[in-house]
Amino acid sequence: MILFWKSGPQGKLWIDEAALKAAIEPCLPDGANCRSIQLFGDRDLLNVYVAIPSETGEPDSEALRKPIAETLAPLGLDVAVSLVAESPEAAERNNRHPLLRSPAFWGVAVGTLVAVFNLGLSGLFWVLFFGFAAFGIAWLFLTTAGRERLASFLDNFEE
Repeated sequence: MILFWKSGPQGKLWIDEAALKAAIEPCLPDGANCRSIQLFGDRDLLNVYVAIPSETGEPDSEALRKPIAETLAPLGLDVAVSLVAESPEAAERNNRHPLLRSPAFWGVAVGTLVAVFNLGLSGLFWVLFFGFAAFGIAWLFLTTAGRERLASFLDNFEE
């Protein structure tokens, strides 16, 4: 999400929430993560919601705020930290590999299993063969790197 910060004579200034989270995450202790961010542009205040696993106990808010404030000081933002308790199940869910949380991965995995059962191994081989062939041909003609590779290959046959 893109957050509105302020307006000036040059126009409006927006800041990316994902970029702020990426800058804040290294400042947090192990097990803690940045849940969300609120930007109060009129006060140049950034409210950071930090999720802490409930079994670790409550850390000092000032100890969390200080490294975040130092990181964001060049932007001229003041920082406030709000702690959010996180259930153990949610903490475990966040520790899973990102691939296992991806719907595309599960779609491809289940589709592959269904293809093996319905088409057999030889049918699956032909589907994969033509799929990779189509991908390669499309890559050659539709991407800049592919067109450069094709042009350098064809240059070998010119005299």
